[in-house]
Amino acid sequence: MTIAIILAGGSGVRMGAEIPKQFIEVHEKPILAYTLERFEKHSEIDEIEVVCIQGWEEQVWEYSAKYGITKLKSVVTGGRSALESIKIGVDNLIASDQDTIIIHDGVRPLVDELTISNVISDCEQYGGAIAAIPLIEHIFYKGKNRTDLHYIPRENAFRTVTPQAYKLSKIKSAFKKSEETGAGKDAPFIGILMMDVGEEVCLSKSSEKNVKITDPKDITYLKAEFE
Repeated sequence: MTIAIILAGGSGVRMGAEIPKQFIEVHEKPILAYTLERFEKHSEIDEIEVVCIQGWEEQVWEYSAKYGITKLKSVVTGGRSALESIKIGVDNLIASDQDTIIIHDGVRPLVDELTISNVISDCEQYGGAIAAIPLIEHIFYKGKNRTDLHYIPRENAFRTVTPQAYKLSKIKSAFKKSEETGAGKDAPFIGILMMDVGEEVCLSKSSEKNVKITDPKDITYLKAEFE
């Protein structure tokens, strides 16, 4: 079985809106609904769970009914961070250790079918997969001062996005190792936690269109995509 956990717990401070950005409407449909539809329509997705910001849980169920999201099986309240929200979502699942768990940002509504298929396939082969986009620019990182520069060959550099997919057993193992050793406890996302505790993951091909809606300019881009 393949289960998608959609993270909809952010407040969207940078958007400057009165409501969380995942609930902002574009062409009279909330961003989260566009995201849910992508997973609803994918043939390899069996179930969907939404980890939601407190107070908006019933709204998600209303979207499910209105937009025909029949695969939605549960809505749970998220935590204080993305990692905590993922753990809450995982702990709520009724699933076997060999099931594939896909984790995706609710504010990435333009994720395409191939990207979802890629992470599922790569997860089957490697046990874990992170959607990633090759960088086309030349990359530098700064050391102790502005002239202490180091070059990273761009053919070795990738920008990671979501979805990310892991076998449930690997997710459980990673959180257990983190609790026991402290490794990865401050990781900003599940992929970094996996690597911090020594789990093997691979990079999986995604698309430049798989943008995260973060500020008002992204809304303009999204509107254009759905016109």
